[in-house]
Amino acid sequence: MPGGVPKRDMVASDGQKLSFGDETVSIYLTPGHTPGTLSMIFPVKNHGKTLVVAYSGGTAFNFPRDPAHFDIYINSQKKFARAAAAAGATIILSNHSEFDEAYMKGRMLASRKPDEASPFVVGAGWRAAIFHRHE
Repeated sequence: MPGGVPKRDMVASDGQKLSFGDETVSIYLTPGHTPGTLSMIFPVKNHGKTLVVAYSGGTAFNFPRDPAHFDIYINSQKKFARAAAAAGATIILSNHSEFDEAYMKGRMLASRKPDEASPFVVGAGWRAAIFHRHE
């Protein structure tokens, strides 16, 4: 790697909180996409209003296609969905922007009027849809 190999200075734990100034990021271990996948929940500001983001660090099937690996992936995603719902997340981001259209939504921000909602906000309706189908 250019500049050398990064050195590990910590190992994340499930539910760990890291604070940066006045904000806190909650880390969740969500193995499945890869064995070491991490997902995060954190606040952002939108025109002065705080919104909560659920960032899934592992969307897509990047693992052997067998029942055991699918079970790990499914259980991790269910756990993270519960954490996101409990945190009141209204923005869902993926580690692969083609799944959440983040690239296009980011471009939409440039022409957004001050009174328009962020294109990233999916609202709270996602919770009912997810839990009604899967829990």
